[in-house]
Amino acid sequence: MSLFALNRLAADSREIENQFLSHAPLDRFDPTRTNVSPTIRQSISEVSAIEAIVLTVDIRRSSCVLKESIDIPQYARILDDFVAEFRTVLHYHGGWFDKFTGDGFICYWLVEDSFSERMDTVLDFCCSVMDNFRTYYYPAFVANMRNEPAGVGLSIGVDAGPCYLTPIVGDLTIIGSPIVGSVRMCDTCPPYHMTLNAYPGSRLVEGMSTFCGRLSEDLAYQVEAQSVVTKEYPEGQIAYGVEFFRKGQRLFF
Repeated sequence: MSLFALNRLAADSREIENQFLSHAPLDRFDPTRTNVSPTIRQSISEVSAIEAIVLTVDIRRSSCVLKESIDIPQYARILDDFVAEFRTVLHYHGGWFDKFTGDGFICYWLVEDSFSERMDTVLDFCCSVMDNFRTYYYPAFVANMRNEPAGVGLSIGVDAGPCYLTPIVGDLTIIGSPIVGSVRMCDTCPPYHMTLNAYPGSRLVEGMSTFCGRLSEDLAYQVEAQSVVTKEYPEGQIAYGVEFFRKGQRLFF
């Protein structure tokens, strides 16, 4: 291999490491380092498919929140705090951050071993994010608003399947049909709801005697098969709604 090719390979490797710092999960014992397995590194360098669980998170009626805000810089600071906490908690849960979309974000988990264990992590994370938004960030938005519009809250759509991680316009980006599917599911969600596309939903309930599961001693969830109307399927498509319960009490309404 020529010296030019070796230098280019080294430069590409350094660039990927820089990209990881923005997107990849962090080492639990050293937050200055990322936690990316050799298998994932190889898949990225070879642009080969990796199974991923993809989330699209949307702040419902964010344009109304912005319009009603008394202090726009304060609105931006609250949003910045929320996204920053979201990314930090996500990284320590083994998740990857893709992009901020203006009123939400796209993130994902790469599945190397057990799909069900990854889904438990995803569900626990989603419950935590919705609870944090409802109990802290939404009241902060309200305190900065002239009027409180109805229907504000987080909606989360989930899909899964083969994806690719590759730089686009200099930024590491996940591409694949699950991104489209998660956006579609998010669009069907009312505030504080979570909808799984057919594939991750069916895998989640596979082998379960009832559509109920437990994430901790206090936290449980219930999965319900449903038909949701989307632009691509106006007559409805199969999806799965998830409800969370703490000590037997439903958390979000």
